[in-house]
Amino acid sequence: MKRLLVLGIGIFSLVALSGIAQAADKPTKQEGRVWYDQNLTLAFTPQWSFTVMPGARFEYARSREDMAGVQFLEFFIGPNYSYKWKDFTFKGSLWYYYMGYPQRGRASEATVGAPHVCANPINNSTRCGSAYNFSHNIEIIPSVEYRWGRWSFYDRMIFHNTFYADVYAETPAAANPGNISVSDLRLGWGTVLRELVQGRYALTDRLGVLLADELFFGIIEDSDTKSLLRANPDPATKAQTPYVSGGGYNVLGYWKNGFRQNRVYLGIDYKVTPALTVTPMYMLEMDVDKLSSADVTDVSHNLFVIVTYVAKMFDDKK
Repeated sequence: MKRLLVLGIGIFSLVALSGIAQAADKPTKQEGRVWYDQNLTLAFTPQWSFTVMPGARFEYARSREDMAGVQFLEFFIGPNYSYKWKDFTFKGSLWYYYMGYPQRGRASEATVGAPHVCANPINNSTRCGSAYNFSHNIEIIPSVEYRWGRWSFYDRMIFHNTFYADVYAETPAAANPGNISVSDLRLGWGTVLRELVQGRYALTDRLGVLLADELFFGIIEDSDTKSLLRANPDPATKAQTPYVSGGGYNVLGYWKNGFRQNRVYLGIDYKVTPALTVTPMYMLEMDVDKLSSADVTDVSHNLFVIVTYVAKMFDDKK
């Protein structure tokens, strides 16, 4: 069985990575991060529960820019409904999702090998001034799990709906032909589909090993930000040529349609008590260009830890 497990993980990894192993036009950025989520779920009945989950991501290494420190904050809250039928478990969740992006310490490169530049340098150094961006989102999350002996197979889809993103600010008139106001740019609707497929093998009643792959696709583009333009630098002179489409797509706001990101997870889960589970994982996150799905622009290596506590608020039927 152990040989079968190793073979299964190897095949799954090859399939997960085969579609995204492409060379970028310029060196891919590399980041090292630690990500922690604390999941508290109140189970009111065998079917109905309510989840509150704060989380944070800390960046400790970066290949081409200053480190960001606390790089991401998040908060989920909302109800869940689950239904079991034979070896299948069906679950649906409706969550509000807050995403916060501290930007302090960030610098950007104009071209590969050029000095770091930023809009608000501190004391003429390469370090940028503090900034903070956030978005409000609604998550619709259907999932299904199938158990087969010690194996379990899990498929989860997240319809990630952004309806407010404050990253949008005043835009030059040439890049905003529709003269759209800042409030209209920030308030909108864009949807990203995330699908995660996971295989898990129970080594013991308390300990399991898991491997998962998650793909991100933009499926609904926000109509206002979609119309914004961006400057198009001439590759020879670096001079700004006429504006082209794509100025409104932003990883902190509304995304373009198409393949945008891939995550691969490998880890374990350990049930400390019947109510408390700790899940440490290595997560490889790969971002592609915000306008093109051909180039991998960022690769981050994450120690991703989820601590889940389920408080059962009902008595089992005797």
